[in-house]
Amino acid sequence: MPFKTPSGFSKTNLLRGFETLNKLWTRNLFPKDLERHYFLHWFVFYQGNIIQTAKALQIHRNTIQGHFVEFGFSNKSVHLRHSWQKLIEKNKKISFESNFLKFYYQFGGKTKFTTEENQQLIKLWQTKFSFKTLMAHYLLWAIRTQKTKEWIQKKLNYSERHRIRLLTAILNPKTRDGFWLSPLKPRATEIYSARYRNVLLKIKKPA
Repeated sequence: MPFKTPSGFSKTNLLRGFETLNKLWTRNLFPKDLERHYFLHWFVFYQGNIIQTAKALQIHRNTIQGHFVEFGFSNKSVHLRHSWQKLIEKNKKISFESNFLKFYYQFGGKTKFTTEENQQLIKLWQTKFSFKTLMAHYLLWAIRTQKTKEWIQKKLNYSERHRIRLLTAILNPKTRDGFWLSPLKPRATEIYSARYRNVLLKIKKPA
Protein backbone atom coordinates (compact mmCIF):
# COMPACT_ATOMS: atom_id res chain seq x y z
CA MET A 1 0.00 0.00 0.00
CA PRO A 2 1.47 3.42 -1.00
CA PHE A 3 2.51 5.68 1.86
CA LYS A 4 0.06 8.54 2.45
CA THR A 5 1.36 12.07 2.96
CA PRO A 6 0.57 13.05 6.57
CA SER A 7 -1.37 16.21 7.36
CA GLY A 8 0.75 19.20 8.28
CA PHE A 9 3.65 18.01 6.14
CA SER A 10 6.36 20.65 5.58
CA LYS A 11 9.11 19.93 3.07
CA THR A 12 11.10 22.93 4.35
CA ASN A 13 11.13 21.59 7.92
CA LEU A 14 11.92 18.13 6.59
CA LEU A 15 15.02 19.32 4.71
CA ARG A 16 16.22 21.43 7.64
CA GLY A 17 15.70 18.42 9.87
CA PHE A 18 17.84 16.33 7.54
CA GLU A 19 20.63 18.90 7.83
CA THR A 20 20.43 18.59 11.61
CA LEU A 21 20.48 14.79 11.42
CA ASN A 22 23.60 14.94 9.25
CA LYS A 23 25.34 16.99 11.95
CA LEU A 24 24.23 14.58 14.67
CA TRP A 25 25.44 11.52 12.74
CA THR A 26 28.76 13.32 12.16
CA ARG A 27 28.95 13.82 15.94
CA ASN A 28 28.86 10.03 16.17
CA LEU A 29 25.27 9.88 17.39
CA PHE A 30 23.03 7.02 16.29
CA PRO A 31 19.25 6.82 15.64
CA LYS A 32 18.80 5.11 19.01
CA ASP A 33 20.20 8.25 20.69
CA LEU A 34 17.19 10.23 19.43
CA GLU A 35 14.55 7.74 20.55
CA ARG A 36 13.71 9.32 23.93
CA HIS A 37 13.56 12.81 22.44
CA TYR A 38 11.20 11.63 19.69
CA PHE A 39 8.66 9.76 21.84
CA LEU A 40 8.67 12.17 24.78
CA HIS A 41 8.04 14.99 22.31
CA TRP A 42 4.94 13.31 20.92
CA PHE A 43 3.75 12.34 24.39
CA VAL A 44 3.71 15.95 25.63
CA PHE A 45 2.56 17.34 22.27
CA TYR A 46 -0.65 15.36 22.73
CA GLN A 47 -0.87 16.21 26.42
CA GLY A 48 0.09 12.75 27.63
CA ASN A 49 -2.64 10.95 25.69
CA ILE A 50 -0.96 7.79 24.37
CA ILE A 51 -4.01 6.66 22.38
CA GLN A 52 -4.23 10.00 20.58
CA THR A 53 -0.48 10.01 20.02
CA ALA A 54 -0.55 6.51 18.52
CA LYS A 55 -3.43 7.46 16.22
CA ALA A 56 -1.64 10.57 14.98
CA LEU A 57 1.56 8.60 14.27
CA GLN A 58 -0.37 5.69 12.75
CA ILE A 59 1.25 3.18 15.08
CA HIS A 60 -0.15 0.89 17.77
CA ARG A 61 -0.28 2.31 21.29
CA ASN A 62 1.59 -0.79 22.51
CA THR A 63 4.53 0.38 20.41
CA ILE A 64 4.70 3.64 22.37
CA GLN A 65 4.17 1.85 25.66
CA GLY A 66 6.99 -0.54 24.74
CA HIS A 67 9.34 2.40 24.28
CA PHE A 68 8.22 3.85 27.61
CA VAL A 69 8.95 0.56 29.37
CA GLU A 70 12.42 0.65 27.82
CA PHE A 71 12.87 4.22 29.14
CA GLY A 72 11.88 3.09 32.64
CA PHE A 73 8.49 4.82 32.45
CA SER A 74 6.29 1.76 32.97
CA ASN A 75 3.04 2.87 34.64
CA LYS A 76 4.38 6.41 34.94
CA SER A 77 2.45 8.11 32.15
CA VAL A 78 0.23 9.98 34.65
CA HIS A 79 3.31 11.23 36.53
CA LEU A 80 4.90 12.32 33.26
CA ARG A 81 1.76 14.16 32.20
CA HIS A 82 1.45 15.98 35.52
CA SER A 83 5.15 16.91 35.47
CA TRP A 84 4.77 18.40 32.00
CA GLN A 85 1.66 20.36 32.98
CA LYS A 86 3.41 21.68 36.07
CA LEU A 87 6.45 22.70 34.01
CA ILE A 88 4.53 24.66 31.38
CA GLU A 89 2.33 26.26 34.03
CA LYS A 90 5.46 27.48 35.82
CA ASN A 91 7.11 28.67 32.60
CA LYS A 92 4.22 30.18 30.65
CA LYS A 93 6.41 32.73 28.88
CA ILE A 94 8.90 30.13 27.66
CA SER A 95 8.51 28.47 24.26
CA PHE A 96 7.31 24.90 23.83
CA GLU A 97 10.77 23.97 22.54
CA SER A 98 12.58 25.35 25.59
CA ASN A 99 10.14 23.77 28.02
CA PHE A 100 10.42 20.47 26.23
CA LEU A 101 14.21 20.44 26.38
CA LYS A 102 14.00 20.93 30.16
CA PHE A 103 11.44 18.14 30.38
CA TYR A 104 13.59 15.85 28.23
CA TYR A 105 16.62 16.29 30.51
CA GLN A 106 14.44 16.00 33.61
CA PHE A 107 13.36 12.53 32.52
CA GLY A 108 16.62 10.90 31.64
CA GLY A 109 17.67 12.52 28.38
CA LYS A 110 21.40 11.78 28.28
CA THR A 111 22.00 12.81 24.68
CA LYS A 112 22.84 16.51 24.67
CA PHE A 113 21.35 18.82 22.05
CA THR A 114 21.99 22.48 21.37
CA THR A 115 19.01 24.84 21.43
CA GLU A 116 19.05 24.92 17.62
CA GLU A 117 19.30 21.14 17.29
CA ASN A 118 16.39 20.69 19.68
CA GLN A 119 14.27 23.17 17.73
CA GLN A 120 15.02 21.61 14.36
CA LEU A 121 14.40 18.08 15.65
CA ILE A 122 11.02 19.13 17.00
CA LYS A 123 10.11 20.67 13.64
CA LEU A 124 11.22 17.45 11.94
CA TRP A 125 9.15 15.29 14.28
CA GLN A 126 6.12 17.50 13.67
CA THR A 127 6.16 16.70 9.97
CA LYS A 128 5.07 13.25 11.32
CA PHE A 129 8.44 11.87 10.25
CA SER A 130 8.65 8.17 11.08
CA PHE A 131 11.13 7.17 13.79
CA LYS A 132 11.91 3.99 11.86
CA THR A 133 13.05 6.07 8.89
CA LEU A 134 15.89 7.49 10.97
CA MET A 135 17.83 4.31 10.28
CA ALA A 136 17.27 4.62 6.54
CA HIS A 137 18.47 8.23 6.66
CA TYR A 138 21.52 7.17 8.65
CA LEU A 139 22.30 4.53 6.04
CA LEU A 140 22.00 7.05 3.18
CA TRP A 141 24.19 9.51 5.11
CA ALA A 142 26.81 6.79 5.61
CA ILE A 143 26.88 6.08 1.87
CA ARG A 144 27.15 9.76 0.96
CA THR A 145 29.96 10.33 3.44
CA GLN A 146 31.80 7.43 1.81
CA LYS A 147 31.66 4.97 4.67
CA THR A 148 32.70 1.53 3.51
CA LYS A 149 30.30 -1.38 3.28
CA GLU A 150 32.26 -3.07 6.06
CA TRP A 151 31.95 0.03 8.29
CA ILE A 152 28.20 0.18 7.71
CA GLN A 153 27.65 -3.51 8.40
CA LYS A 154 29.70 -3.34 11.60
CA LYS A 155 27.99 -0.15 12.79
CA LEU A 156 24.46 -1.34 12.06
CA ASN A 157 25.01 -5.04 12.65
CA TYR A 158 23.02 -5.69 9.47
CA SER A 159 23.40 -8.58 7.09
CA GLU A 160 24.06 -7.72 3.45
CA ARG A 161 20.54 -8.87 2.58
CA HIS A 162 18.98 -6.57 5.20
CA ARG A 163 21.10 -3.66 4.05
CA ILE A 164 20.05 -4.13 0.43
CA ARG A 165 16.39 -4.43 1.43
CA LEU A 166 16.54 -1.09 3.26
CA LEU A 167 18.33 0.58 0.38
CA THR A 168 15.86 -0.76 -2.18
CA ALA A 169 12.97 0.76 -0.20
CA ILE A 170 14.71 4.14 -0.21
CA LEU A 171 14.55 4.21 -4.00
CA ASN A 172 10.78 3.68 -4.07
CA PRO A 173 8.87 6.88 -3.12
CA LYS A 174 5.72 4.84 -2.55
CA THR A 175 7.25 3.16 0.50
CA ARG A 176 7.48 4.80 3.92
CA ASP A 177 11.27 5.34 3.80
CA GLY A 178 11.21 6.20 0.12
CA PHE A 179 8.57 8.87 0.66
CA TRP A 180 10.39 10.58 3.51
CA LEU A 181 13.81 10.49 1.85
CA SER A 182 12.64 11.36 -1.68
CA PRO A 183 13.60 15.07 -1.26
CA LEU A 184 17.21 13.88 -0.92
CA LYS A 185 16.94 12.31 -4.39
CA PRO A 186 18.63 8.96 -3.66
CA ARG A 187 20.00 7.33 -6.83
CA ALA A 188 20.50 3.71 -7.78
CA THR A 189 24.06 4.56 -8.84
CA GLU A 190 25.00 5.45 -5.26
CA ILE A 191 22.89 2.73 -3.65
CA TYR A 192 24.06 -0.25 -5.68
CA SER A 193 27.50 -1.24 -6.91
CA ALA A 194 28.07 -1.39 -10.68
CA ARG A 195 28.25 -5.17 -10.44
CA TYR A 196 24.90 -5.40 -8.64
CA ARG A 197 23.27 -3.00 -11.13
CA ASN A 198 24.40 -5.26 -13.97
CA VAL A 199 22.83 -8.24 -12.22
CA LEU A 200 19.55 -6.34 -11.90
CA LEU A 201 19.62 -5.39 -15.58
CA LYS A 202 20.07 -9.01 -16.59
CA ILE A 203 17.15 -10.05 -14.39
CA LYS A 204 14.88 -7.40 -15.93
CA LYS A 205 15.78 -8.23 -19.54
CA PRO A 206 13.12 -10.32 -21.32
CA ALA A 207 14.09 -13.86 -22.14
